[in-house]
Amino acid sequence: MGEIITFYSFKGGTGRSMALANTAVLLSRKTEGRVLMMDWDMEAPGLEDYFRPHLLEDINNQSGILEWVESANKKLPKIPYKQGNESTTAKLIKYFEKINDLIIPVKLHDNSTNLFLLRSGNRENEYARRVTGFDWAKFYQKIPEFFPEFSRWLSVHFDYVLIDSRTGHSDTGGICTVSMPDKLVLVFTPNEQSLSGVIQTAHSAANYRINYDGSRPLGIFPLPSRIDFSGVADAKRETWQNDYRLRWEKAFREIYELPATINLKSYFENIYIRHDSNYAFGEELAVLSLGNNHDSSIQKDYERLVTHLAFEEIWENQPFANMAKPFEVFFAFSEQDNLAVRKCTNYLGSLKRDKVINWNEPLMIPVEHWKTDIQQKAGEGRADVILVFASSSFANQPDNVKLILDGKQNTSVFKILLSPTDNMDEIESLSRQKPISDWPNQEEAWTDVAKTLRYKLAKLHQKKLTQTT
Repeated sequence: MGEIITFYSFKGGTGRSMALANTAVLLSRKTEGRVLMMDWDMEAPGLEDYFRPHLLEDINNQSGILEWVESANKKLPKIPYKQGNESTTAKLIKYFEKINDLIIPVKLHDNSTNLFLLRSGNRENEYARRVTGFDWAKFYQKIPEFFPEFSRWLSVHFDYVLIDSRTGHSDTGGICTVSMPDKLVLVFTPNEQSLSGVIQTAHSAANYRINYDGSRPLGIFPLPSRIDFSGVADAKRETWQNDYRLRWEKAFREIYELPATINLKSYFENIYIRHDSNYAFGEELAVLSLGNNHDSSIQKDYERLVTHLAFEEIWENQPFANMAKPFEVFFAFSEQDNLAVRKCTNYLGSLKRDKVINWNEPLMIPVEHWKTDIQQKAGEGRADVILVFASSSFANQPDNVKLILDGKQNTSVFKILLSPTDNMDEIESLSRQKPISDWPNQEEAWTDVAKTLRYKLAKLHQKKLTQTT
């Protein structure tokens, strides 16, 4: 599955489009698959200007996102939220495929042809009037799942999709930062307006995804831009770097429920886009430049960004520092769910290798075959954590379910919802109340379970440390 990455800035003048363009070129070199750039900055489009020498066709009359969405508004029926079916999904997919007629190939110096561009729209055809006249909110209400479904379609057909989002607060900005991306690059310059604006956007985008689309976690990557390394303002640069590091650490703790020990010092020491007057004129792309190839160049800044975009987590932390012993984990599951349990242990393997958790293989026995000693381990708090694999089969073991629920006073109990089931609503879920069976991508589902458990264990460990000090 490909990744959708939105570049957003609250204020203009941050070099957001330039950062996206350089990143897209580097990603196209990294992969043999297709890379698509989408210019969603409708009011001030210009992404294409970075690539005009490399376009294989005249684009002045080429349609783009605006015409494509206008046509969808006219031709597609209303599809209320979560009321779609196979027929409506097929109609959406058929319409999504029309985007292939609008993408423009970009041929770079190395003759690669896996980079593509989608314009914001045809600027020759009363463009400004049509942009201001289109009601994005109304279209979203008509087909609320249009853009989330479109993002899923894009991730199947492209290795990377990079979206250039409009600045400020807007309907299109919400689509680009909330509905579409897997990862959100928040570009800011070191001043209060720019910084506070992107931090607010990080909170709102992440909160929406957690509450309304928990199956698609959102990765957030702050990107300081136009950083001056001339030596004139070293003290100011260091002061601002320390300030925005602390504020982003606070934001990540709140957004992802992380422990107080998380640290972004290493990240911000490596991730920034420096101010380089060589690229202050025109639309030259630094990563296509033949000069300035040493470590202290703007090209290296973009290369480090691309490297970090492969990460799931950008913070350094020691959430399990001073840990006396691993959390002892007990697995409660039905015989028919044995395969799911084994798959889960694969995704928890790194936590076990790091001695954060441990489990006793001989005690990994389905509830149908529990004996007294196993029941005591589950019910008397001898385990630190109990993972309940909730399914209809497990729910049909009422005595064992009661045993688990009675033991909640002495241990931490979490459920992994394998399929819809009753009578276990009071157990906190690691799968965001969405059954594993409903996730379109099972790898993403189990990865999310492992990450969520890690967060929960970090909070439990911090709580223990607080109680003992």
